[in-house]
Amino acid sequence: MTSRLKAIFPDDWKYILSVYKKFICSNGAQKANEMLLLTLLEIGVRFGERLSELHMNGFIEIGCGLAIPSLTLAKLGKSGRAVDVDSEVLIYVQDLKHHLGCNLDIECRDIFEDRPRLKKRELLIAEKPASYKKNILEVEYNIANWCKIEGHHLAMIPTYSNDDTLLSYSEKCEKYEKNLKQVGFKVENRQVCKKLPFRWLIATR
Repeated sequence: MTSRLKAIFPDDWKYILSVYKKFICSNGAQKANEMLLLTLLEIGVRFGERLSELHMNGFIEIGCGLAIPSLTLAKLGKSGRAVDVDSEVLIYVQDLKHHLGCNLDIECRDIFEDRPRLKKRELLIAEKPASYKKNILEVEYNIANWCKIEGHHLAMIPTYSNDDTLLSYSEKCEKYEKNLKQVGFKVENRQVCKKLPFRWLIATR
């Protein structure tokens, strides 16, 4: 499989990996497997690259973490915002933004207390969303529900939790797909890469 990380960031992918390692270590990991980190970065980059092909008037990535999809979109010429409640992780995002020379707005806010409002044809992005307040399924449900009610485009990679199996994860993604289609969205539901089970759901109208 061709590395999109190295293709889109040919001069900077090693720096991105080094920042990712620092971020993982800051969260208490003793030693991160480099191949796993590269695969996780690849997922975020491929997600962002696919989203760059959509017709949109900007984007908001919520619970962005290191904001790899947002940085990829910005690198490919799209404008938008990356939002997270954790000010510490956003220091890493700022570092990457400046190193890569990306035009990306970065905001620290609690999306459940101060939810960013989307404008018409903006895209809401959530890659493996999580929250310090709610469990992961509740976070995903709320995000999907916001878009169903308000009609916003949605791009989400659901989290593969400790309780998931390949089958249960696939069924969860199919359920999201069905519910979004029932309210008029066209949905792309596909596995991002062969090495890990993550699937992306891209719902547009």
